[in-house]
Amino acid sequence: MRNWLQAIRGRGLASRVEPAVVAPRRNTLRDPELQRQFEDSGFVVVDLIDSETVLSLRQRYDSMDHEQRTQFDWVDGFNTSIYDKRPEYRAEVFDLMQEHISPALASLLEDYQIMFANFIVKDPHSDMVPPHVDWTFLDEEQFSSATVWCPLVDTTPANGTLGVVSGSHQRIDFLRPSNVPTYERCELAVADIEDRPVISLRAGQAIVMDNRVVHFSPPNTTELDRVAVGCVVGPREAELHHYWVNEDSELMKYQIDRSFYLDFVIGAPPTESGGVLGASVVSSSV
Repeated sequence: MRNWLQAIRGRGLASRVEPAVVAPRRNTLRDPELQRQFEDSGFVVVDLIDSETVLSLRQRYDSMDHEQRTQFDWVDGFNTSIYDKRPEYRAEVFDLMQEHISPALASLLEDYQIMFANFIVKDPHSDMVPPHVDWTFLDEEQFSSATVWCPLVDTTPANGTLGVVSGSHQRIDFLRPSNVPTYERCELAVADIEDRPVISLRAGQAIVMDNRVVHFSPPNTTELDRVAVGCVVGPREAELHHYWVNEDSELMKYQIDRSFYLDFVIGAPPTESGGVLGASVVSSSV
């Protein structure tokens, strides 16, 4: 296997080819003022779920078996449920979000659906999560995908709430495969942006964030875990994509359905099953 990561860094993975003229993206949020803020800053803060729903989700989280959650080698004490290798566990999380979060999203978002769902956790005394951007989930020339990040506890900089680089979605114009780190490239793209708010939230409030937004979280310096819900959402009509660099240094685009994220083992190549509807080579030399 060639050193594809070095090649990617040297040649600029999937740099955007200038697209043909396309229609303006359709709205993400129903409220015009929130949509304006979302377009300008890349994120908005909203009241999402009530205290009863917060309590119900927290009780379900506490009752689940999290023993197989992944501990990342690049940050201590941070984990997300999408990295758990058990399909039944991820399906339980997805069903929980469909039941408890989807009704609130229906009134907030313009005909969006949950593509996959997470519990996002920072353990007591966990490290900072460095600035980064999430994967590419769809055709970002046409649509905006977003993450709805909703804590189940009150969050502050002390317990590792979410921080964002305001306006950074306007700088991120490259594809993000799931097996290629983009930390250096993201930081370079936003190096001159000083507006990086760390946003305190009440339990049940949420940040709705364009998936091109560079984001991070400070350390959790408290004695309690910081549990948040993270739902990645996209327009119902949008074709879902997953990008991967294979052993031949080819950038692959997989057309998928939502079941893909229940079976896909992160860090392993996608297979022609488990929610994969088709595959194509985006670039044969990256």
